[in-house]
Amino acid sequence: MPQKLSQIGELSGVFVVRDPAWREKIFFGGLLLLLVHPVGWPAALGYRKELISRLFAGADPVLPEWRGNIWRYFLEGLKAMGVIFGYLSPLYFSLIVLLLANGVTPDLTWLYAIVFFFVFMIFSTLSFPVALLYWTFFSDTYRIPQSLFVVFSAMFALIIFFIPSGFLQVSKTGKYMSAFDVVAAFSTMRSNFKKYLLAWYRSIILSLSGHFVLPFAPWGVVWCYLGIIFEFNSILVNTPEITSKASWYERLAGPDEILVETTRYSRILKCMNAGDTHSSDCLVARIGPILIPLPKFVANFLSTEAA
Repeated sequence: MPQKLSQIGELSGVFVVRDPAWREKIFFGGLLLLLVHPVGWPAALGYRKELISRLFAGADPVLPEWRGNIWRYFLEGLKAMGVIFGYLSPLYFSLIVLLLANGVTPDLTWLYAIVFFFVFMIFSTLSFPVALLYWTFFSDTYRIPQSLFVVFSAMFALIIFFIPSGFLQVSKTGKYMSAFDVVAAFSTMRSNFKKYLLAWYRSIILSLSGHFVLPFAPWGVVWCYLGIIFEFNSILVNTPEITSKASWYERLAGPDEILVETTRYSRILKCMNAGDTHSSDCLVARIGPILIPLPKFVANFLSTEAA
């Protein structure tokens, strides 16, 4: 008996199937991420920004088009990176000052690290914790006291936890500078704290699921980014200035609902009326509160096995 998906956590991973070309769009984004590293990650971030307006406007199809827009997504993604590293910049500055004050001089290792994180931008947000670990436990010269390591780590975790509330201000205004309106961001987080924690919980599962589906991680990353955007922006559903009854949040709760049906496999469900002309090919796997659309060859294999 088909059942309706109504929980945000379930919809965040599977809403993409409401776009008939969802596989092609995620495939292209993953290919860009895999083959054109310095462009792929910023473009993926910019693609997420474009998705937000479509979610709240209820635009068809739900996923943005890649063709003719890569450069624009790339530039928007650079702005998103500016927000992320703008928030983290005090930590980088404090760490560099600490190292220089204790006689550490920049060498080729610093240059190699900068080049690596520039080429593989998707790992760039890990540059601070990697540097912190190195200078605390592995350096042959100066080592950061472990008490400071704890302080730096706690500050990094708190900032990362806070950053999505800054991006929610961008969703409201469309302007990246509004992400630095710390008062408004804190107010949004505080007034929706339970939803915010839940969004973080589900986003962690989405992220882990997307990053560790080797060797398909580039496509998993693009998919999980879209789910995380859907998840966090659901916090703003009742915000009058950006929400309309035509939004995808409303559509998925009503006329464009997604139905699923159990299969012989306990954690594999078949999507019904899910924007796929071959519903039997549209299978999703359940991991905790998250549903993951399966690649077509996996869906075909499971469908054959089930038959």
